[in-house]
Amino acid sequence: MSRENKYRTAVELDTEAMSVNVAIIDKATKETVSSEVFAAQEIHESCKQKVALYGYSKLLQDRASDVEIGPGKLEAMRGVAAQLAAGQWAKERKIGAIVTSPEVEALAALKEISVPAAQAALKAYPKEIRAQILASEAVVAKAVEIREAREGMEVTSLDDFVPAGAPAESGDGVAVGEAAPAA
Repeated sequence: MSRENKYRTAVELDTEAMSVNVAIIDKATKETVSSEVFAAQEIHESCKQKVALYGYSKLLQDRASDVEIGPGKLEAMRGVAAQLAAGQWAKERKIGAIVTSPEVEALAALKEISVPAAQAALKAYPKEIRAQILASEAVVAKAVEIREAREGMEVTSLDDFVPAGAPAESGDGVAVGEAAPAA
């Protein structure tokens, strides 16, 4: 008999303060039960490089987690490394629905073609070349504009589509109609 956890975790990476801000939130009341700020400056100097490499390793693994173990897994990790080398921190994740990455949307805008046409054109190239195309200077610059525009968008409530009695929580742990908590 499994019990559903009544709490959720909210994590924010604060690059200005160089901290990881963690909050434990009661799902029912949406109240913060406990929180902590973990400052990077508190890490002992002898551990900082290992912590950075561990984080890099986890990032590579996490962002390639949708690829089955095999040669494709390493190729996906190379793609993540190429994105980071190009200054692209975020890549849209597929959670329950297909989401177009800002890079593909940028490529479509630059070529003045539809997003599906850009996706089809990219599929014609090997993964390594696709990563290089998406990491090109023009695509990266346009993707930054798209990302900034997305961040500034007002989130539209979809509550009217949630069936009565269904748990009203989105796939990212944020209750429907609720903004992610600031730590």
